Amino acid sequence: MIFKKVGITIVSLGVALSIFASSASAQNLNFDGASPLSTGCSLDGVVKASKRLSDGKGKIELRYSPSCKTAWARIILDSVATHSWEGNATLGRNQDGKMYSCQDKGGNGVVNKGQRSCFTPMVYDGNGYSAYAFGGHYNSTRTLLGKATTASY
Repeated sequence: MIFKKVGITIVSLGVALSIFASSASAQNLNFDGASPLSTGCSLDGVVKASKRLSDGKGKIELRYSPSCKTAWARIILDSVATHSWEGNATLGRNQDGKMYSCQDKGGNGVVNKGQRSCFTPMVYDGNGYSAYAFGGHYNSTRTLLGKATTASY
């Protein structure tokens, strides 16, 4: 009798956890995780939101492709980075929390020495969806010097 109660409890807990996990997981929609360059989506990309970094040394952009219905983030520093890992951008989708940074597959890597910008992979941002961009500028010990978050689009 005790064994049956434990078995039911374990099954109930397993079902509850799988329901929670599936409702909390991000969706995989058209172009999620893809590069805006390799897909051609960057060809008609426009800036939908932009904000200066709090240290005034660059800006973060939320870019959007009307033909692909996708968004991606880009950070642009005002001057060339003097050390590695000086800047990074992240893109987030509001509806499911899916996030990508410049270093993820589909992005072009963080801003390193000699560079000024990086971009993230894309998320679907069509009907019923919106995204935002955030990022920052770091010193050689990866201490955050300036940050910004754009409005959603």
